[in-house]
Amino acid sequence: MSDNNTEPRLASPGQVADELQKLKKVDKNKMLDNAFQMPEHILLGIEAARGFDEGDPPLDRSKIHMVGLGGSAIAGELLNDMLAPQQLISLYGGTNPPRDKRGVIVSSYSGNTREVLELAHRVTGGLRTVVFLTSNGELARLGEEWAVPVWRIPTGYQPRATVGWSLSLSLSLMERWRVISGALKKLNRAAGRLKVSLESTDLNEHILAQAALPIAEAVKDKHTVIFHSLRCTGAARRLAAQLNENAKQPACIQQVPEAMHNAVQGIAGASPDAWALIFMSDSNNDTPTLRTSMLRTQQFFTDLGFSCLPYPAAGDDEFEVTLSRLFLADLTSLLLAGLKGIDPTPIDVITDLKEVEEEGVKQGSKPE
Repeated sequence: MSDNNTEPRLASPGQVADELQKLKKVDKNKMLDNAFQMPEHILLGIEAARGFDEGDPPLDRSKIHMVGLGGSAIAGELLNDMLAPQQLISLYGGTNPPRDKRGVIVSSYSGNTREVLELAHRVTGGLRTVVFLTSNGELARLGEEWAVPVWRIPTGYQPRATVGWSLSLSLSLMERWRVISGALKKLNRAAGRLKVSLESTDLNEHILAQAALPIAEAVKDKHTVIFHSLRCTGAARRLAAQLNENAKQPACIQQVPEAMHNAVQGIAGASPDAWALIFMSDSNNDTPTLRTSMLRTQQFFTDLGFSCLPYPAAGDDEFEVTLSRLFLADLTSLLLAGLKGIDPTPIDVITDLKEVEEEGVKQGSKPE
């Protein structure tokens, strides 16, 4: 198996510097700065959480539930990556709400996501402990009206740029609810180490930036499929979402080994020039059989002419590894936006669809 198919490709500092300059010309709302500040947001969130009220401890502390969609829910999946093999967070987005006595985090950055507000009404009350995680909006108003604790994230960000706050506040709440212990210290350490590495090195010389540019170049103007193991679910979903929103480009995820039994057949029949495949696994925890299967699949598609790339990660534990994957996802998508010459901030399609849905709700219409 060729080395260039299994080892991350690295761009030179000069190449990264050139592309960062292109990005800065179109990045009108400084999304790059938000990505750079992610570890600082985690540290600020941990400190801010000390002043929030967690309510009564849940009667069942075996795990928690999180209600949210999009950027307001990704923290739950990333925390599951960090806390694996334990799956301590169950996610709900527009589905039937949980009915047990575990604690529930209702998360909406704007505080106005319709599906989340609907579920907030259904999970609040009885013997269930609930906390609202938001910046403002209707969810904050409901929290005050219903005497539900509201843990506030600062306003003024795109929801996808508040992942650091969501991570730290959610994990802080889990420790206050005594669902887990000792994890917040590990997240604090991981964020501190990433912050120091970013501040002590010019971004164009940082190893994660050098790894991000070749991935951005390889997926440019292609349909991207991210093959991932269970231990990388949150990181894979974050990468796909950032490619969708920041780079305005189609991307989706496929979990292995299930994908090896179905999705690969459909992809193999597509045009190699139109697709890019990313392979994301956990070298420390995935079974040798699973990793071997992914490598063989990667080589198979490379031989067919597809652009295939491994997705690197760095760190001494799952907290550091996950944060490195998170920052790499953000930077890859932003560099891709720069390569395409587009502003990463606007999400016009999402905004338009939300407006159509809200208008339908006001008029009492239902989709046929």
